[in-house]
Amino acid sequence: MKMHKMSFFRRLLKDTRGQSAIMLTVSMLAFIGIAGVATDLGHAYSALQLLQSSTNAAALAGAGSMPNLTTATSQVNLYSAMPGEKNANPSLQNVTVIPPTYYCASSLTSGFGLGCAVVSGYANGVNAVKVQQTAQVPLWFGGMFHIPAFNISATATASMSGGQNTPWNVAIVLDATSSMTTSDGGLQCNGTRESCALQGVQDMLGFMYPCLPGQTCTNTTGVTPVDTVSIFLFPPVLTSQAKDYYTCPTSIPTIEPYEFQDVTTTDSTYSTLLPSNHTYQVVPTPAGLLNGSTNGSNNNNASNIIATFANDYKVNDAAGSTLYTGSDTAIAAGAKSGCTGIQAKGGEGTYYAQAIYAAQAALAQQKTINTASQNAMIILGDGDMSASSGLKADHGTLNGTGSGSNKSSYTYPSAVGQCGQAIDAAQYAATQGTRVYTVGYGIASGGCSTDATYSDTIKDGSGTTIWSPSLSKTNGACRAMKYMASSLDYFYSDETSGGTCPSPNEVNFTQLKQIFQAIARGLTTPRLVPNGTT
Repeated sequence: MKMHKMSFFRRLLKDTRGQSAIMLTVSMLAFIGIAGVATDLGHAYSALQLLQSSTNAAALAGAGSMPNLTTATSQVNLYSAMPGEKNANPSLQNVTVIPPTYYCASSLTSGFGLGCAVVSGYANGVNAVKVQQTAQVPLWFGGMFHIPAFNISATATASMSGGQNTPWNVAIVLDATSSMTTSDGGLQCNGTRESCALQGVQDMLGFMYPCLPGQTCTNTTGVTPVDTVSIFLFPPVLTSQAKDYYTCPTSIPTIEPYEFQDVTTTDSTYSTLLPSNHTYQVVPTPAGLLNGSTNGSNNNNASNIIATFANDYKVNDAAGSTLYTGSDTAIAAGAKSGCTGIQAKGGEGTYYAQAIYAAQAALAQQKTINTASQNAMIILGDGDMSASSGLKADHGTLNGTGSGSNKSSYTYPSAVGQCGQAIDAAQYAATQGTRVYTVGYGIASGGCSTDATYSDTIKDGSGTTIWSPSLSKTNGACRAMKYMASSLDYFYSDETSGGTCPSPNEVNFTQLKQIFQAIARGLTTPRLVPNGTT
């Protein structure tokens, strides 16, 4: 009996049938657990990358709107991963954006010349923003281990515009009509409105980069141009006298009418048809006309007499450095002691279109010289376009005049619809890749008396509508300046919210010096910098 029991248990212990199935089941559970953990870890890592990418985008968007911190914070939220925003993703739940931190990083100032913008409430100013987001990542297999989700976070820091150089060709188009001869009254500076505008131009030039780091920008050879500049003004002047603006003379160049040499020709490139001994481009002066030569009776300012742009306005590329007073550009901008630079004289009313086409023609040529560059145009004026007797044609009948079928035509060049023509000219420049900024300086209500009404649909090079402007005599001057800009973000005004023509940028920029500094910074791009940058 006892021996029978022993043999039964021995047989049971020695019997291995079914054990492999048990071991396989246990092993499969272990493999499934490991695979689940690996899958969840991969899912969490992918979610972390999504959160980091959205945080980078939010930081760059915020930096691009600085120093307007209200707009910057809105942009941070807009490009965050929060539900309903541009980078929302179902893999990220319970996303929280910690309020952005704005501060002044001295290393960005010393390393990149990126100064700290003055902002109320920030004693040292601001030039950087830190953005942090937190989120939860639900796990697929984590529940098996009582871990239903991972908590993740991401941080990104970006410098505001001004921290990265991009080569630009900048055409500055200034109003030099009689309205600019009046006193500013101390609102912008003590002097005429023209001199106040020039002080803004000087500030902008100080924040630009005329050549590569380590080079002496004023050398005549071996210098690589970065930001090149040319100054235009309207009404046009005799080209032979344009140099008077930068040689410290006592007289002002002779103001010429808005003259069209031949309006019977059709030119798809919108050449200015300006008589060859007149110019809008006063610095540098077109070399072929410095001595008053005509280069042939049928030449115009869009052919072979356009001057190149200058990059000698500073000795080096240091941001905010003193302008080089041996530069014609700096002298014309009023930077040399004892020289007034450009002065307004008036004599003709305001007509933008021809000057804009002239500036765009010059920019197009300069882009072929300053390779890998981009073009920008800055137009400053009061917005009201009312030239009358100063508009004429040497050959043919100017639209909007005479007694024929073109008497009521608003098509450029025309004596009527002058605001509409300016908008079309500026938006033409935009379709050619030029970023157009407009600066309204003392814009009065009303204006655009030569436009009964104006409406249009402006499209970019791909056919996408970018503006649908309309204006009338009751709101024309302000709207014309807005619609001339490439976008509303590029329209500035010295008016506050209580004025007749405020700008979306009014929160931080109503002083001309601030406006021109902001434009200079806008010609650069924000960029990510290492977290912890101080």
